[in-house]
Amino acid sequence: MRALAPTLPLLIPGVGAQGGDAGAAVRAGWRPNGPIIVNSSRAILYASSGADFAEAARAAAEHARDLLNEASDLVQGTRF
Repeated sequence: MRALAPTLPLLIPGVGAQGGDAGAAVRAGWRPNGPIIVNSSRAILYASSGADFAEAARAAAEHARDLLNEASDLVQGTRF
């Protein structure tokens, strides 16, 4: 895909509850002029079904962000 459209954003699904590796996604998809959008919605949407949903969803989102930032720092120094 990068050869056909090197500067278009690349959507990378499956990180989080589906078992995708955030670090591998960033390393495989990142290019200097081609942004990536990493989706981790299921892990956030289903973080809890109780009264603590807001806190659990926030914790899941922050965890995903932290994993992506760790990988991004290793690749190029840009944070999500």
